[in-house]
Amino acid sequence: VKFDRLPDGSYFTWAGGKHSAPLNLCAGDYTGREMMQGLLAEIDRLAIPYLEYHYVTKLIKQSGRVVGAFLIDMKTGEYKIVQAKATIVATGGGGHMYQINTNAPSNTGEGYAWALDVGAELVDMEMIQFHPTGMAYPPEKRGKLVTEKVRGGGISKGLLKNKLGERFMERYQPDRLELAGRDEVTRAIFQEIQEGRGTNHGAVYLDITHWEDGEAERIVPDVFAEHMEIGVDIRKQMMEITPSMHHMMGGFVINEWGETNIAGLYAVGEVTASIHGANRLGGNSLAEGQVFGRRAGMHAAAYSKNAQTAYIAQQALDAEVSRIEAFLQRKAGAQASAILQEIKAIMWNKVGIIRDAEKLMLAQRELKKLQDEAHSLCAEDKSQVQSCLEIQDMLKTAEVIILAALQRQESRGAHYRSDYPQLDPAWERNIRVYKDQEGKLVTKVVSPVKE
Repeated sequence: VKFDRLPDGSYFTWAGGKHSAPLNLCAGDYTGREMMQGLLAEIDRLAIPYLEYHYVTKLIKQSGRVVGAFLIDMKTGEYKIVQAKATIVATGGGGHMYQINTNAPSNTGEGYAWALDVGAELVDMEMIQFHPTGMAYPPEKRGKLVTEKVRGGGISKGLLKNKLGERFMERYQPDRLELAGRDEVTRAIFQEIQEGRGTNHGAVYLDITHWEDGEAERIVPDVFAEHMEIGVDIRKQMMEITPSMHHMMGGFVINEWGETNIAGLYAVGEVTASIHGANRLGGNSLAEGQVFGRRAGMHAAAYSKNAQTAYIAQQALDAEVSRIEAFLQRKAGAQASAILQEIKAIMWNKVGIIRDAEKLMLAQRELKKLQDEAHSLCAEDKSQVQSCLEIQDMLKTAEVIILAALQRQESRGAHYRSDYPQLDPAWERNIRVYKDQEGKLVTKVVSPVKE
């Protein structure tokens, strides 16, 4: 991976919001993409087999342990079983549940639903991070990430301004200003827009027109190119940005090796919890993936040496085929695309940046109606089956988020309740969610381990 370097050969590093030192490595403003390319190159070098264009519909659990997964080949429609002594879930988050998000469309939150279905525990699911700076327009780019490097990567920092030209962070966070925590900057932007000081696109301005010549193209080439596509030269014009759902701090309960409470099941990355507490700092997710991906892989390999390959019962496979085929057999019913838009609206408007009990309970009721509708989802062909499956898993994940957000009656990190706006020391605890033997969601509040 070719990380950026300074003329003397040392690595270029930068500090994001609430960072105490410039420790982030980067490759332009597409670090994740560069790391993925490095990973793929190594996979090819080692001739490691992998399946592209396959969708996992469920994990398979037998005799108390996960023994593989059920897949659909999305090109041929063929059903497949992958048997595994150890399974590592690395599905990322669920940003696609929100109207405005920085995530890829594939981030639909299915990993969290898989956890519930096999008896794994989830924790901190109420902790949803909204990035302060996503593109505000045009509609097809709304929410696309404008990296934190714009506010922390240049010799001069990017400035946030409202439509009146005021550098409004001076009112909210006079010490850290634009480099306050993501939750703090997001709420400040949200308030400016709500109080009428936003632009016509429901945004505020991000200004780097004072940067030195060549800095924009060198430090944030992707942001520069994205804006040039829409006719905005960020060297001369201010960007319009709006908060965008970015990261889920909650997920699978794991130990230091990525193990879950279910034998044979591991999880790493954004689909897990407890690495970042209630509010992730910029850059730490990439580091987390490298550290815990390696640790989980090492432990899963060691576990597999002593595990037996399980026989997967035919009735389990038949039941999953029947569930999927039901979408195709219905001649009429609910459309996945319509339900998706309703989920996005519910989560953005009622389970978003600023929450309260009234909105959360309304979201619960509206989600229950959608869950009922989702029983009649239909697909014209197998290309639409994935959307139906994603909707059902999204609804499970959204239900858990709302349940945990209602239970946490305080404001902490990325979870902000206008009816409980203060941090409450009594809530220095975690909310775990799992399914009981009857398939009902259960929450338990646990105290974190302290040194």
